[in-house]
Amino acid sequence: MLSNSDLIKHLKTQIPRKIVKGEEKIIIGYSGGPDSRFLLEILFKIIKNPEKNIIVCHLNYKIRNSESDLDQKLVDKTCKNMNLIIEKFTCDLSKEKKGIQEKARDLRFEVFFKLSEKYSTKYIFLGHNLDDHVETILLNLIRGTNIKGLYGIKNKSTIKSSDKKIEIIRPLLNLKKHDISKYCEENNLKFRIDSSNNSNNYSRNLIRNNVIPEFKKINPKVLDSIDSLSKVIKNNSTEKILDFGEFSGLSLALAKKIIIERLILDSNKNIFLNKNHHLMIENVLLGKSKSENLPDDIIFYENKGEFLLKKVLKNQKKEIINIKVKVPSKINLPTGEILKLKIVNNTQNIKKNNQKKIYINEKYLEQNLFIRNRKEGDKISQLDTQIKTRVKKILSNHKNKQEKENVLIFSTDSEIIWILGIRQSIDSYVNKHDKKAIELTILKNSIQPRRNIKA
Repeated sequence: MLSNSDLIKHLKTQIPRKIVKGEEKIIIGYSGGPDSRFLLEILFKIIKNPEKNIIVCHLNYKIRNSESDLDQKLVDKTCKNMNLIIEKFTCDLSKEKKGIQEKARDLRFEVFFKLSEKYSTKYIFLGHNLDDHVETILLNLIRGTNIKGLYGIKNKSTIKSSDKKIEIIRPLLNLKKHDISKYCEENNLKFRIDSSNNSNNYSRNLIRNNVIPEFKKINPKVLDSIDSLSKVIKNNSTEKILDFGEFSGLSLALAKKIIIERLILDSNKNIFLNKNHHLMIENVLLGKSKSENLPDDIIFYENKGEFLLKKVLKNQKKEIINIKVKVPSKINLPTGEILKLKIVNNTQNIKKNNQKKIYINEKYLEQNLFIRNRKEGDKISQLDTQIKTRVKKILSNHKNKQEKENVLIFSTDSEIIWILGIRQSIDSYVNKHDKKAIELTILKNSIQPRRNIKA
């Protein structure tokens, strides 16, 4: 293992500079075990003004009765001695019989999202180490996996929940559990051992306690060997791997080949696809676009993770609009009008919404935004309830027939924000606590109408 000074230098490279400089708060998951105690100690030494910028999070699941309470007492004492902010949560899982680890994980992330919002930070630090990484790879292999399963645990990963997201950072993945425990002992860092780790009722414990020790008899450096293989696979995997929908885990090339075979089969004839058509298919598969027009009047689109091909009859042909937009920007609409988006930095000065101008919540600055056609089944929030109103019903009460037929939708990936020029979602309204807002204005184009929509 590296010397203490070299260790700190190494781990410092794993952490964003703005965190090291104390410009961002972080949340640390601290169980009371050696890994999280070691992580807390190192981050305390690395981060500027740690007393203000480190928030310690501890969850007591009550699974091990008095042992769980003793873990919490140690965490309390450690944080008090280090003068750190601590957030404690009790989530009683003692009566659960199945899926305890999965339920505990879900509860952890639920708590992380709450603390992320409370302390205005997206950064969560966890103490997973090299042993955990290798155990995950072996678990994936035993259960059956594709090439992605051999990646193991990621150093960084983003978790999303509705309009929120947190970033999980695991800076200890290159360190072995044995070395971490040794450092804690040599530096008098108190920690507790989870006695449930000795139970082989859990698959991970069985691998940790029985399988890996047998592997070490053959190769004492088996952890390094498996980690090295994982890194080689990551580095040599130049193909893009899809991470959602029916093709999740497949390479982009293979998924595209399947779609083209479906296209030929459905059309019952060979269809020529040029470079742009291939790019269109890739954009839908990668989630960059919701739908694209292909030759022979076929629309390729994604719906709830399923990739579909639909033939458009001649009397049903309609310009397909689905474009990702940025803030700020100007969008030329097919009606000849312009949609202007800009950021308002002072919400006290915003004016009242009308049919041509609305203001929406600052939370949408972090989300994907689209201009698209109306789709069957579209719904929009109208009242302060969980019940949404069908867009079709709203349009049925709208008098302007041309506007109804050519209506456009401004939306996120999963939420309708505005039926352009007609109705705004109540969920998108600016709150009194918002520091920023997005202003959307429909302007007249003084040049000429344009049929193609461009950002």
